[in-house]
Amino acid sequence: MIIEANGTKYAALNKQLSDLHYSKDKICRCLSIEESTAQAKDLFSIVIADLSSPRASIAPSLQAIHRHFRNIPIIVLSDSDDKEDCITAIREGAQDFLVNGQYDAAQLEKAILLAIERKAVTVKTEFAVREYKRHFENGPIPMWIIDMQTSRFLIVNNATVEKYGYSKEEFRRMTLHDIQPQSDKEHTANDPNLRKKEFYDAGYHKHIKKNGEAIYTHIYSHTTQFGNIEAGLSFAIDVNKKVLTEKHNQELTNQLQAQKEQLDSLLYSMGYAIWSRKADNFELLYAYPNNAYLKLFGFTADEMMQSKSLFYNALHPDDLESVYESLREASTKGVSEIIFRYVHPNGDIKTLKSQINLKIGADGKPDTINGVTFDISKERQLTETIRNTEQNLLATINNTRDQVWSVNSKLEIVFCNKAYQEFIYELAGVVPHPGDYVLGEWGSESFFNTRKKDYERALAGESFTIFVEEFYDGDLLHKEISSNPIVDDSGKIVGVICIARDISEQKNQFVQIQKQNEKLREIAWIQSHKVRGPVASILGLASLFNYEMHEHENNIEILERLKIATNDLDKIIKEVVDKTNSIDQ
Repeated sequence: MIIEANGTKYAALNKQLSDLHYSKDKICRCLSIEESTAQAKDLFSIVIADLSSPRASIAPSLQAIHRHFRNIPIIVLSDSDDKEDCITAIREGAQDFLVNGQYDAAQLEKAILLAIERKAVTVKTEFAVREYKRHFENGPIPMWIIDMQTSRFLIVNNATVEKYGYSKEEFRRMTLHDIQPQSDKEHTANDPNLRKKEFYDAGYHKHIKKNGEAIYTHIYSHTTQFGNIEAGLSFAIDVNKKVLTEKHNQELTNQLQAQKEQLDSLLYSMGYAIWSRKADNFELLYAYPNNAYLKLFGFTADEMMQSKSLFYNALHPDDLESVYESLREASTKGVSEIIFRYVHPNGDIKTLKSQINLKIGADGKPDTINGVTFDISKERQLTETIRNTEQNLLATINNTRDQVWSVNSKLEIVFCNKAYQEFIYELAGVVPHPGDYVLGEWGSESFFNTRKKDYERALAGESFTIFVEEFYDGDLLHKEISSNPIVDDSGKIVGVICIARDISEQKNQFVQIQKQNEKLREIAWIQSHKVRGPVASILGLASLFNYEMHEHENNIEILERLKIATNDLDKIIKEVVDKTNSIDQ
């Protein structure tokens, strides 16, 4: 942004900036300070203000600019080479001061670069000062700075005011001796260590609060500079409870020791190998002496500490580099996990797992990597068994002729087997995949609506089976579609699983059986109704036949009637035979 430069100056400045490869569309000109402060301050990386117009002082103008563009470097241009103007400009926040006509493009570029760098340093410094003051003022521990010569309080934080009950104004009229008992006053005044050491642990001191209450504090001090005054910064940690409850703390210490022994006993018997290594070269620093080492590695913790190559020598050759890579990852990223094979001295190849965490040292750099190692051989075998079972199950599902698929609550396909994919491809020319909407454009609107309602029924918790008829390649197909809700561990319905089976062959067989049953019913009816008449006639006529007088005139009529009844029975038998043959066919 260029402020208050007249036409001639702006043209010259614009050319210099263009020669320095600054794009013209990135240069904003404002004819007045008021116009510049109306601009969005985040749009600019530097402000160049020409403050050459007659004025009593450049300070007010620069103050207005600096208030708006507080974090943006400012270069002041002036027709005057008055040193006072230059000093005023720098004092009011400008990063450089150039005299019009006395600089070229190279000097302007240097001034811009230096101004940006100076402003960055200034912003960082101001931020650091503000942060330091904020941390000091709002720190949870009482802190104060005193004059080392007079012990006068120069500044105290809010925690000090709250703890001691005096206001900050009262503290500024007091010395350190005003909050000390007489015995401590003499001790503090005559203690040469306060002036000899940069950091000083002054130990426990009794202080008197404004309400007269005495408290014990642990004072830590170090020398510092407060303006031009040699000063001391002190931290006052309340140890009143510690002093009064020392005996109780001893009891807690005894309890803690007992818990530690209990924990040691637990760790000793558990199956985890606990260890610590250097973060730089992975040298083994510590191995917790429990039974896990002998069980996992075939060596005791002491043996592995004495011969630190035992572990690496027993690693499976194919896993050696991955173990190193995992250790390197932990030393850089802070956490890592590795599964590897270990050749036990008894010949067994164990699958072990290590969980690793990085510990940062006092210098802020990686110090040690700590980890636990445990045996997951059985778990790995079980996982492999489950994986094989899963693959076999998937192969079975994919090789069945039944169409199997599942959808989520959004009716998106979660799983579908090959039979389902092949059926949809033959039907619509597309292959459905997980994530696709299950109701594609391969059915009629009525089919679409019906199937959507079926899915909604299952998502509402209903398990059911429907039978549908579909024409496919000119044939009428019969299908059985079962839909069942899928429930997660919490009992919530999350989807639907469907199985569609072609039952056309069973349907046709059922129809044939129905037809056969109809024929059998007809045969049974014939046998129970039609056959009965001729048989009854034959039996009746046979009983009337005169066996003693064969030539009796009634016998001739009876025989004629027997012939008629026999022919009728023969026709009926033939009808039964024909119907029986039709069933066989």
